[in-house]
Amino acid sequence: MRDLYKFGWLPDGKNEERFEYANNWAREKTSGPDRLVIAPRVQYIDLLQKLATCLQEPFLLLYILVVPRGEGAPGRYQSEFPLTSSQLQEFLTSYSEFFEQDARHNLWIRSRFDDGLLVYDRHNLIYAYGPLERFIKILRSSGLSESEDVYMRLPHAHHYHEAFDSDAKRLHTNESWIISPLRQGDEEA
Repeated sequence: MRDLYKFGWLPDGKNEERFEYANNWAREKTSGPDRLVIAPRVQYIDLLQKLATCLQEPFLLLYILVVPRGEGAPGRYQSEFPLTSSQLQEFLTSYSEFFEQDARHNLWIRSRFDDGLLVYDRHNLIYAYGPLERFIKILRSSGLSESEDVYMRLPHAHHYHEAFDSDAKRLHTNESWIISPLRQGDEEA
């Protein structure tokens, strides 16, 4: 499944290519707390796992299914039970190819006891809230560079691969979720 990708762009407006970021990150102001927007070139789940070590366990997951392919209804799937660090690592590793190569979803990882939050979105961007300086140390040691801003190419395309339908069904069947409707903006994230 190595040739599959979730996010592409159309440089000439017609012919699509896989889109890879410049392996960088930037600080962003929001209406709430500042955050980091992180744009790794590859190995998104490996980096997400490293960043999660900066957060206090246990963790709550929010899996946002935006474009289903038969595995369940669109919605917000919140983990019913908190996860330890090792359970989180096992979960991320188990579904890593699915998360990295299919764009039907967003994934949020939140610390239950502090303000730490990581959001891995459909555009292969990671948003980090909370202990920004600890995150920055991980980013620098992982070879990512700071930049003024991070941007995605437009126009772009998302891919939802039949090859990952079994992973999607396994995720919905094997995990315990509290399901709620999508909220405004979930499709855009």
